[in-house]
Amino acid sequence: MIHKGFVVALTTVVILIGGCGGDDAESGTDTGTDTGGSESVSLTAAEFAFDPSELSAPAGSTIEFTNADEAPHTFTAEDAGLDVDVEAGGSATIDLADVEPGTYDFLCTIHPDTMTGTLEVTE
Repeated sequence: MIHKGFVVALTTVVILIGGCGGDDAESGTDTGTDTGGSESVSLTAAEFAFDPSELSAPAGSTIEFTNADEAPHTFTAEDAGLDVDVEAGGSATIDLADVEPGTYDFLCTIHPDTMTGTLEVTE
């Protein structure tokens, strides 16, 4: 014979587990970085190189720039009007709200021989 308290406890556990889980893909929820309705792409400076060196981001989005090196770096795309300094181990958000769609070369002005890349801003 199963005790009534056991059934109630088991039912409660099943309900709680079912309510806490869920697959975001099925619900249509975007679990990416939320920047208030715009997208965000990631860029890392590590071992004196950009990763990735080719970025694509929609106009109005942001770039989350992380400096994983023990030296300062910049993200500079002169033609796009972007110039951000990031100390060793730091990070910055680069806003593309005022950047027109197009392709822009970027570099670290401190290490221009090894740290270069291309940013494509899409519509």
